[in-house]
Amino acid sequence: MLRRALAGCLALAAAGLVTAAGSAAHADIKAPNARAGAIVDSYGAVIDGKNVIRSWRPSEGSYCVQIAPPIDTRDALILLTSRTEGRVPSIAYRFPSQQCDNQPNTVAVRVLSTAGKSANGGFDLLIP
Repeated sequence: MLRRALAGCLALAAAGLVTAAGSAAHADIKAPNARAGAIVDSYGAVIDGKNVIRSWRPSEGSYCVQIAPPIDTRDALILLTSRTEGRVPSIAYRFPSQQCDNQPNTVAVRVLSTAGKSANGGFDLLIP
């Protein structure tokens, strides 16, 4: 009985390793119900994403995340979460803006320190 239970646990652990070793191209596995999402580092690079064309940091505390069509950022619910302690991200614009060189379907994000000054900091962006 104990041998069968241990064998079952080993099989589950092996299956978990196989799943964890899957390619990054299967971002849907990580966010199956999200239309788009991005993990953006403090330099503006996308660490991981789904339906994200690119992201960049035009200046300190300013970030741009360009979302792939057919998702329209102008009417999407957009959720942001800080990845950096003491930083507060917020949506500055959800349509072409000067901050993002008027690129289409781009979300402009501002990150502030707890003192209210522009500051670099990573964040998660989600469009459910």
